Amino acid sequence: MKRVLDTNVLIRFPEIVLDGDCIIPSTVFSELESIKSSGKKSEEVRYQARMATRILEENSDSYEIFVVDNSIYDIVSVDFKLPITPDNLIIGSAFKISRDIEEVTFITNDLLARQMGRVFGLIVEGYNSETNVEEYKGFKVEILSDNDMAKLYENTAENTYDCLINEYLVIEDFEGVQKDVLKWNGEHYVPIFNKSIKTMSFGDKIKAKDIYQQMAIDSLFSNTISALSGHAGSGKSLLSLVVAMNLIESGKYDRLVILFNPSKAKGAEDMGFYSGSALDKAMQNSIGQILTTKFGDRFAVDVMLQQGKIKLVSMADARGMEINDNEILYITECQNTSAELLKLCLTRVSHGAKVIIEGDYDTQVDSYAFEGNKNGMKRAIEILKGEDIFGFVELQNVWRSKIASLVDKM
Repeated sequence: MKRVLDTNVLIRFPEIVLDGDCIIPSTVFSELESIKSSGKKSEEVRYQARMATRILEENSDSYEIFVVDNSIYDIVSVDFKLPITPDNLIIGSAFKISRDIEEVTFITNDLLARQMGRVFGLIVEGYNSETNVEEYKGFKVEILSDNDMAKLYENTAENTYDCLINEYLVIEDFEGVQKDVLKWNGEHYVPIFNKSIKTMSFGDKIKAKDIYQQMAIDSLFSNTISALSGHAGSGKSLLSLVVAMNLIESGKYDRLVILFNPSKAKGAEDMGFYSGSALDKAMQNSIGQILTTKFGDRFAVDVMLQQGKIKLVSMADARGMEINDNEILYITECQNTSAELLKLCLTRVSHGAKVIIEGDYDTQVDSYAFEGNKNGMKRAIEILKGEDIFGFVELQNVWRSKIASLVDKM
C-alpha cells in the first residue's frame, strides 16, 4: 500500500522516500521552503528542512508528487467545513487519493493530524526509522543444545548461523548461561581474544568485564576499523584508549590522533568562547574531560600531548589532514557527526592506519541534525558491516557505577 507523507515525517526522516511507494502532496514542498527561511523556526528545524529538500531533489524518482488543486480546497472547506491550512490540504490530498485512485496510508507523527486523518476516514500510521530497520549489533545470540554445540565445533568452516564477516556468535544454553563466543572470519568460526591488557598509561591489567567487552577488545585488536556503541558507562572510550595505548607502547603505532566534534550537550546552555590556544580550547571541551578522567589527571594527558603520543584535532580542521600509516585515528563521541562529516574524516585515513570510532547514537545524540539515519556513525556501520576490515560491537551493560546503571533507565 502506498503512503502519503506529512511534512513532519519528511523533516525528521527524509530517508523514508528511499523505501519507495511514497506520495508527497505539493503543499509539503511549499511548507519545506517556508520552514527553510522562517525566522520563527530554530536553526535545527531549518537545517532539517534543508536536508529533507536535498534528499528529495537527489531521489526524485523514488516518490510521486500529488498536485494540490481546487478540488482539494473544496474537499477541505466544503465537504468537511474545515479551514484551509497546510495540514488540512495534505490530509485532504490523502483523502482524495484514497477515494478516487487507490487506498493509501497517511503517515504523520503529529497527534492532531492523526486524529484529523481518522475524521477523514483514512488509515493513519506514525513513522520512526528505528522501528523499520532490523538492528545490527555486531553479534548474534544463539541458544544451542549440547549436540548443536558439538556440531558447531566439528564444522567450524560451515556458516550455520549466517553471520557476516567479523560478526560474533554468542552461544547460550537453554538456561541462558553464556557458554562461548566465536567470530565468523569469512572462512571459519574462530575463538576470540580473551587476555588481560597491560599498559603503562593505565597501570593495572585491564580485563573485559563481560562477553560484550571481550568482543569489543577482540575487534579493536584484530580489525583495521572498529566501531563501539553503548550507553554511558559501558566502557566504549576506556576500552578504545586502553587498546590504542597498548598498540602504541608496543611499537606497532606511534601516535593516537583524536578527532572530535566540539558539540555542546543537548539542552545545555552555551558558555560562550573558550580562551587560549586551540589545544587549550580542546582540553576545556568534552574531549578534555574524557581524557582527564580516563588517564587519571590533566598532567598525564599533558605529558602525552607534549611527547606527541596523542594529538587532538577538531573536526572543523579535518579537511586537508592525513592519518599516516603509523597512526591510530580515534573518533570519540562519534554519535555527534553527520554522514557527510564522518565521511570527510574517514577519507583522511591512509592504508596502514587503524581506526576506532565510538559513541552512543541511541541516547547521546546532541543535535537533531545527527538523528536517525542522518547519523554518521550509524550510517558508517550500515555501510561497513560485513567488510573484512570492519568490526562492530554494541556493548550491553553499564559498569561505571550503580547510579549510572539505574539512571540509564531514565
